Amino acid sequence: MTPSQRLILAVALLTQGVSVGLTYGIFPVFLEHIEVAFDAPRTLVSAGQILMMLSLVVGSMTTGVFLDRGHARRVMLTGAALLITALVLASLAPNLWVLGFAAMLAGLSVPSIGPLAAASLITRAFTEERGRALGLMSMGPPLGSGIFAALAGWVLLSFDWQQAYFFFAVLAVVLLVPIIVWVVPARFDSAPAEEEGVAPADMAAVVRMPVFWWSAGVFALSTGIASGWTVHVAAYLGGLGLTETEGSGLLAVQYWMGVPGALVFGMLADRFSMTTLWSVLLGVTAAVYAAFSMGPSPLVVSGLSALAGFMLGGVIPLFMMLLGQRMGPDALGRAMGLSNLVMLPVMAGVVLFAASDFEATGGYATALRVCSIGFVAAIGCLLISNRSVKS
Repeated sequence: MTPSQRLILAVALLTQGVSVGLTYGIFPVFLEHIEVAFDAPRTLVSAGQILMMLSLVVGSMTTGVFLDRGHARRVMLTGAALLITALVLASLAPNLWVLGFAAMLAGLSVPSIGPLAAASLITRAFTEERGRALGLMSMGPPLGSGIFAALAGWVLLSFDWQQAYFFFAVLAVVLLVPIIVWVVPARFDSAPAEEEGVAPADMAAVVRMPVFWWSAGVFALSTGIASGWTVHVAAYLGGLGLTETEGSGLLAVQYWMGVPGALVFGMLADRFSMTTLWSVLLGVTAAVYAAFSMGPSPLVVSGLSALAGFMLGGVIPLFMMLLGQRMGPDALGRAMGLSNLVMLPVMAGVVLFAASDFEATGGYATALRVCSIGFVAAIGCLLISNRSVKS
């Protein structure tokens, strides 16, 4: 690995960590503060996560075009500007309408400085050791989410939530803009995959394959449930008696456990079948969510949260392996993009159902039981996917 490649890898790690950490990582910590500030129901406030995910999906469709043309620096600076603007806007928001617009801007920024942009950087900068670089790159989101979730809890000890958002806007300027200008080339040459003449598969062909839909169901249920529930984690922990700092710290640990989870499941994927690994991951996670629904002690919840973080860290590497086996390399990118679209309504449904459960009962027990059943249903999608491949 050359010095320039190390710098590109550092940019990919840092920008992912900042973009994901300052959008999805800190939002659960601010949820109750926003709810109190605007005297709004939790269902309405938690919809901010849905707006972020919706704009992320839309942004992915346009960002990829400009990244494919090699305009890496311009794309990433645009994404940094969108994120900084969103954070400043949130710090000044006089009502939920403005805050919702800030959430959409934040989600729109993620493809330009998050995993999509990072994968483009790595693909263009590495012709050898690309797999290793992509594996190291994938540590950025869980690390960033954990760091900024923990930092948000500490910042809220001294500032209100809007001042905290402004603090994070300044931090984003310092962390993102100089390194993008300094390291990222103004324009990349054609990607190695294009030089090798790899022809992408037709989108319509992917949509017509039943095996894609059942495989996407595994991803939609596992990722959609996990990301939707994350919105309510800090509030759930507060209901169990944890302080705000303790709750944000535990949320950070859960994020961080995704790092070894991704590495371990990625290595195991070379030795064990997808069915075995997915069944273990989904089965254990279903049991953890069922245990959450029983309102255990803070000590037990801490252990369960760490276990859930470890297990869910394996979702992305295992799903990339699963799609590679099911769809082949030529359809992988399109299948992944379509899978995100399938996942969106699941995530939105979990966010809103959990919020309505809290408003109706004062807790999350029913929502957590339904989430547990959803992880079991994902195993069913996997088994049907297996049969689709054989037929």
